[in-house]
Amino acid sequence: MQGTRDRILDFVIQHRDVRVEELASEMGITVAAVRRHLDNLRADGLVGARAVKQATGRPYYAYFATEKATEAVPPAYADLLERMLRGLGEQDEVIGAVMTSVAESLAEKHKSEVTGLSTEELAAQVTESLRAEGILEEWRAEADGIHFVNGRCPYHKAAEISKLPCEADRRTIELLLGHDVEQINRIVDGAARCEYLVRTPARPQIIEIQ
Repeated sequence: MQGTRDRILDFVIQHRDVRVEELASEMGITVAAVRRHLDNLRADGLVGARAVKQATGRPYYAYFATEKATEAVPPAYADLLERMLRGLGEQDEVIGAVMTSVAESLAEKHKSEVTGLSTEELAAQVTESLRAEGILEEWRAEADGIHFVNGRCPYHKAAEISKLPCEADRRTIELLLGHDVEQINRIVDGAARCEYLVRTPARPQIIEIQ
């Protein structure tokens, strides 16, 4: 039987950004007890924390699993995945087919959760649905359109080898939104975060005839 510490770590790995109160409710223990376990997990390098700003009120801390905690894939499988991705290389046709298949499968999994009518409603729902997958963390509206961001690459090593993981994520967001999506930043390229953009359509110019 798993101990409370292991159960907490498993929950953080599966759900990524987790609040202390959520863990306390899930584990059936006090907030203070959860904090003690999280402090120990952070000391062991298995869990990290980041401050999340809110529209109102004080920021809260969201806890996430580190690469050390998620490096549980058996070496043989990790090696097989790396060799498969390297084998694909830059074969655009193959990458396109695999990317489309992966994206369609993930979009199908979450499509019932996305029911908004406005672009903002869709953005919020898609972000919420893909947060558990480690693909998105938050969204914001700016003058050039809707930005979707993720502060941690869920598969950094794979993204260094092949563009397939990033393209699959981009296409998944695109399918759920029903709008063209452009990836404008990648952590693997040195950016602080992965970022996607749905551009605001340009307004037609009105030329006055004198």
